[in-house]
Amino acid sequence: MFSSQYFAEGIRYCVLRKLCKPLLYRWFIHKAGKRKSSRTFSFPECLQNGGKVVFFMPEEKEVAKIILDELPVESLKTILFIAHGDQEILFSQKKAQVSYYTDDGCRYGEDQFDRIEYQVKTYAPVACVYPGPHKPQFLYLALISGAACRIGFDCAKEYPFLNMSLHELKTISPARMIARYFIKGKIG
Repeated sequence: MFSSQYFAEGIRYCVLRKLCKPLLYRWFIHKAGKRKSSRTFSFPECLQNGGKVVFFMPEEKEVAKIILDELPVESLKTILFIAHGDQEILFSQKKAQVSYYTDDGCRYGEDQFDRIEYQVKTYAPVACVYPGPHKPQFLYLALISGAACRIGFDCAKEYPFLNMSLHELKTISPARMIARYFIKGKIG
């Protein structure tokens, strides 16, 4: 038996570890259940109006630091960050809600993943931000969050998990770009 980066160890998920990416995505969509697609959103107002947001932090510390430094302090109160445990030091000086995971704990079926799934569902966000890289189990979390606006970068292939695909600009990094969407007024 081999280890999976998406599923917990054990016989229960043995068959799922062998699924190819399209089947893996279909399984997670089926697991998420029926979703109402009629809910509309207004972008970037859904990020700027102080509504609850779930933010999946990139695992690269440099990118995560840029995002945290660029986000307005008042927006930190309404964001639930999902971050790798290695980023705990980045959040130590910030007053933000953070749910940490480990490499083994972020697999579907692990207790840590179940805890994060519960937090995301009960937080009831209006938006999800998932800059990537895209992992099926986190795409699943974005979908089951109930957020009408689920944002990613160059993620058209990740629909219906993410329903808004931003494209990177040559003049600004994706980290700065997404952080600036939280600021009211002109985006520049």
